[in-house]
Amino acid sequence: MALHIVSSFDRDLKEVLKATDDMGRLVRSQLSDVAAALQSVDCREAGRIMARDAEVNGMEVSIDARIEAIFACRQPAAGDLRFLIGLSRISVDLERMGDEIRNMARAVSELKGLDASVLANRSTLAMGLAAVGLMIEDVLDAIGRLDTQEARAVIERDGMIDDVYRTTLRSLVTHMMEDPSSVSSALGLMWIARSLERVGDHVKNVAEAVIYIAEGADVRHEFYTEAGPSASAGA
Repeated sequence: MALHIVSSFDRDLKEVLKATDDMGRLVRSQLSDVAAALQSVDCREAGRIMARDAEVNGMEVSIDARIEAIFACRQPAAGDLRFLIGLSRISVDLERMGDEIRNMARAVSELKGLDASVLANRSTLAMGLAAVGLMIEDVLDAIGRLDTQEARAVIERDGMIDDVYRTTLRSLVTHMMEDPSSVSSALGLMWIARSLERVGDHVKNVAEAVIYIAEGADVRHEFYTEAGPSASAGA
């Protein structure tokens, strides 16, 4: 971000950025918690995760209010305008990540005894959850530094999460066909796999928003990894 003559404007922008980072850190924490709950099939922890989703929602509302106040008072233009629009997009995707994590927790809370064949798929999901968690950490770092190279690297990694989803889905369908008694547990894991894939998509969206802020390039509707012309935040 370029510095402004009015120092309070810089402070306002930094506060929105900090609030967005805090929201992202909470979502990351929720993802770690749901991974642990899945590992132990902890219904009580799953319930706590679902309840805490309201905190994520509240943070999005607060960020929206901050951004609206800046628009009303500062009338931002150029790079500042992109910065605020980008952070608004990011907060929406973070909130939707929170929704998907809540859905995962609900599925965990409904899991019954898992047989050995289904447990293998749970392990695959655990690896996928760990990979998405690292993607979230990296994209939050990219937001703070407006690092488009790191953002593009995150975008490329989304394909791995899609592969986890497809692999898990095929395996679970096979289990259900071979052992109808595994249907209940398998369906729960399917919902978790689907939500995991959606979280990966939202992380990708956040990375695309970083590119938009830094370069002014809207790359949401194409797979875009080539570096575009740089554009300073204050341009």
